[in-house]
Amino acid sequence: MEGYTHLIASYQDLHYRYGIQTAVNAAFWWDASVERKPRQELELSLILKWRSPFNKENWERWGQPFG
Repeated sequence: MEGYTHLIASYQDLHYRYGIQTAVNAAFWWDASVERKPRQELELSLILKWRSPFNKENWERWGQPFG
């Protein structure tokens, strides 16, 4: 989780510098499969759907944030 903590802190710091308000939230889906493979397939489908720059699968598209 340390890497994520650094990304969140960098994200908030950058927004603070430019006077942009932020809200960082985390959510967990309690019904997610406990089996690794189906859960990872679901995670990947959501990563590709939302195309967040924070997921390494999308760094080619957006570049690595705060790199």
